[in-house]
Amino acid sequence: MGARQSRNGYDQWDSNQLQQVSGLSPQQIQQLQQEFFQAAGRDGVIDRNEFPNVYARFAGGQGVSQQQIARVFQTFDRDQSGSLSLDEFLSAAVMMNHNVPRQNRLDYVIRQNNNYGRQQGDGRISAQYGHQVFRRLNDYYGLPQGTEHQCWKQVDQQNRGYVSQDEFMRYISQQDVYNRRYQ
Repeated sequence: MGARQSRNGYDQWDSNQLQQVSGLSPQQIQQLQQEFFQAAGRDGVIDRNEFPNVYARFAGGQGVSQQQIARVFQTFDRDQSGSLSLDEFLSAAVMMNHNVPRQNRLDYVIRQNNNYGRQQGDGRISAQYGHQVFRRLNDYYGLPQGTEHQCWKQVDQQNRGYVSQDEFMRYISQQDVYNRRYQ
């Protein structure tokens, strides 16, 4: 969902909305941030080997399979660097909170990482960003790769090269495959 340099850092996240969609209190967010940086060490990122411990703590000690951990890691490693930055990890924290409606969580994460929409001032989703979101959703739900182009064509039927965030979210919410609980 964008190169590391072009994304918002944690200090630019809307902390009130982050609390609402993550279900975490300000103290918990601060603790999660401290745990992240403690696990990350000097490089400031968590790699595949460091992720399971932090994720297991975040997931509340629930029985989580190695396959699920690998899939979550791959989904939120947006720049495919093999490591998670704090903002990538926060995206995972938001999406893993099943106490908040999925639509609200997804809307927040998409809006948070939509640099194009912020630059345009209207929240539009570009074709490039839309493909990235569909790719990540497909990773998250364990769907075949390569279907993001078909999904985008269904959303952008007028072939404008962008859609509104409302159009994008409406499409996602109507797709059964994206409405099931992560397994």
